[in-house]
Amino acid sequence: MNDTRFEMKVGLFVFFGLALMALLVLNFSKGITLFKSTYEIHVIMPTVAGLKPAADVMMAGVPVGKVASTRLSLDGRSVDITVKVLGKYQIHKDARFHIDALGFLGDQYVEVTPAEGDVAVESKVPLLTNGETILGETPLNMQEAVRSISGFVEIGQQTMRDIDKAVSNVNNTILAVSALTNFVATMTNLGGVTEEITATARQVRGILDTNAPSIQVAITNIAVLSQKMQVIADSLEGILLTNTGDVMDAIKSVKDTSAELKQLVGGLQAGQGVAGGLLKDEQMRTNFATLLVSLNGLADQFTQFGERLNEEGIWKSLWKPKTPPTNAPKR
Repeated sequence: MNDTRFEMKVGLFVFFGLALMALLVLNFSKGITLFKSTYEIHVIMPTVAGLKPAADVMMAGVPVGKVASTRLSLDGRSVDITVKVLGKYQIHKDARFHIDALGFLGDQYVEVTPAEGDVAVESKVPLLTNGETILGETPLNMQEAVRSISGFVEIGQQTMRDIDKAVSNVNNTILAVSALTNFVATMTNLGGVTEEITATARQVRGILDTNAPSIQVAITNIAVLSQKMQVIADSLEGILLTNTGDVMDAIKSVKDTSAELKQLVGGLQAGQGVAGGLLKDEQMRTNFATLLVSLNGLADQFTQFGERLNEEGIWKSLWKPKTPPTNAPKR
């Protein structure tokens, strides 16, 4: 009997010890909080982003509850995250729910951020109650971020390879021995050209210094000539302004004369008048030519008569002595 009682006592002691240990483990682990009043909130997010059940729900860095479960929606486009919040913590409906991580690679948890604003105004916003649903913010997907960083790393590696290739090309072309030799020769030639330009500039400066008086006189003459030309231009302008009427009359006379000449030429081309007849009528032109020949002959006779008049005198030219007959009888 004594052994049986002792075994029962030991069994009871072990049982209560294990039960107490289980309660302590459940109380201090990430399991459901026991012996404390809680209320459930359903948070709808696009993804859990690695969030596990029994993860902490924290507000301002203080644990206020646990994640009870995660459930995929029927359409597969969102996740229903059920969180249990301790009853002593009140959360307003305008609070923001998002998934964060403890450090860069730490465990994920649900962060509750109260809305910014006046406390008096915030107190008027209703509180979340048991079973209510709220939309959460899209969490940062670390895997997507790592893939993006990996892409940037690949781009950086490709850029480094391109830079290394460019440096190699520069070393093989620009910094080659032949290129450097040509560069030195070019710089030497450039130095020679610079010296020649300097010498030429000195010669030009010497010429300018030597002929400075002549250049000054030439510049002065040019200035005087410019002034005289300006005076002449002003005089011409004054003459034109003063005699505008006479100039217009002269221009009109020239226009009238041009019109008359044009009319005269038109008449000649049409055969009007004596001159037009000579141009158009063949018979008249022939008679006029015959008349000119006769006039030329008459002019020649007058010319001979004038010469005889000059040589013999007027009386000798007009009077001829009578020639005695050759057969007259002698006395």
